[in-house]
Amino acid sequence: MKNTSLIKGLVIVAAIAVTFWWLTQPKQAGERIVYHTQPLSMGKIESTVNSSGSISPVVTVEVGSELSGLVSQLNVDFNDEVTSGQVIARIDDRTVLSKLRQSEADLASSNASLVQLKAALQKAKTEEKLAQREYKRTRELRDKNLVSASELDISETSYELAKVAIDTADAAILVGEAKIQQSQSMLEQAKLDLDRTYIRSPVDGVVIDRQVDKGQTVSASLSAPTLFSIAQDLASMQIEADVDEADIGRIAKEQNVNFTVDAFPERQFRGIVTQVRKSATVTNNVVTYKVIIGVKNERLLLLPGMTANVDIVLGQRDNVLRVPNSALRFSPDSNTDSAANSGTGADERLAELTEQLTLNELQQEQVADVMQKMRESMRAAREAGPGGPGGRPSSGNDAMKKVRSQMNIALQSILTPEQMGKYKTLGQSRTGQRKASAGDQDYQRGTVWVLRDGQPVKVEVRIGIADLEYSEMQAKQLRDGDKVIVRAQKVTD
Repeated sequence: MKNTSLIKGLVIVAAIAVTFWWLTQPKQAGERIVYHTQPLSMGKIESTVNSSGSISPVVTVEVGSELSGLVSQLNVDFNDEVTSGQVIARIDDRTVLSKLRQSEADLASSNASLVQLKAALQKAKTEEKLAQREYKRTRELRDKNLVSASELDISETSYELAKVAIDTADAAILVGEAKIQQSQSMLEQAKLDLDRTYIRSPVDGVVIDRQVDKGQTVSASLSAPTLFSIAQDLASMQIEADVDEADIGRIAKEQNVNFTVDAFPERQFRGIVTQVRKSATVTNNVVTYKVIIGVKNERLLLLPGMTANVDIVLGQRDNVLRVPNSALRFSPDSNTDSAANSGTGADERLAELTEQLTLNELQQEQVADVMQKMRESMRAAREAGPGGPGGRPSSGNDAMKKVRSQMNIALQSILTPEQMGKYKTLGQSRTGQRKASAGDQDYQRGTVWVLRDGQPVKVEVRIGIADLEYSEMQAKQLRDGDKVIVRAQKVTD
């Protein structure tokens, strides 16, 4: 009897324990995938290249001083309007005036010396005539044997010396005339230096910078110091934007530009590309090119030195079918049928190449590895751009071309020259077929996913230009208002 009661007690305790365990266990929850969609819409799309640059006047003249000295006058200040030839500052002219007076005195002295030299020439000519007559008389007397031969020699020598004296006087006059020219040149230089003490504006414009004050000493020993910066016309400005080398190929003259400045963040200004400079700038291994953008500034809201956030308009389409970029980036999870289909497509492509190029087993393994790396690189390139998978990356086709180029380089080390030549021929044929099927070269093939009976269905589309939110799309199966999948989320019931 006691054993029976004990067994019953144990059974009851076990039943209670099992019940408690079952009640405290979490219930197995069911999981399902919820697809979030957004509708297609009609509207405007503007494809742009973003950059930044500094605003500056089209013509800025730096006014300097060719003389060293003290700034004695300062006639203009910041923002003052000036006219061409206006005296805007003066350099102390006392030293220059002293040099001018010295030059004038040197010139007067040179002129007086020339007068003396001309008188000396006249004297030498007179003495030469006297020596000539004396020599003539002495020679006649010698012919009559009335004077000695030595007296004749002395008379002849005196005559020759008189002629030499004339030549000397002529040469001295030439030296005197040269000194006069030198003195005149020094006088003109002194007058020029005196004029240079007047700092004049070379153009009509506005003073945007002043780097000196009254009483300051400027030194022009090595180079002319800059005193003022004058903008010729603030109504016409320009932006020097630095554009990356990946985007510079799409920039051309006459393209429209939209930009903003921090001073007016809610206001959009417009400009136009006037020049694409061919000289590159390399900063930390980043290559950029200068793009000059012309801007009208009739209300003078834009000031020199402002930073402009630039959008260069590459293309614009109005009233086109737009698809959200997130829809182009969406693809089902890797465990869905689409991923299997993608892998199947890759296997089919490898089998096709094996048959066409007669690949051996080692080549098949190596080509499969290269193709896998190419797909991963192209997927990363698509996801990096606003277009996402099936759309255009931010730098156009440059990233895709780079991936294909890297694949061709890798294949060259795997395939024989004959196989590589055949591969290129097949590639050109496939490219021609893609272009023929795509139609317009401005469009690329892409993919979006729509819900059909609760399941994602792949739809092939053509993708045009893109902005940060939308891409232009053409598809026969889709129209305005149709919903496309933008993301998927696992939820627990």
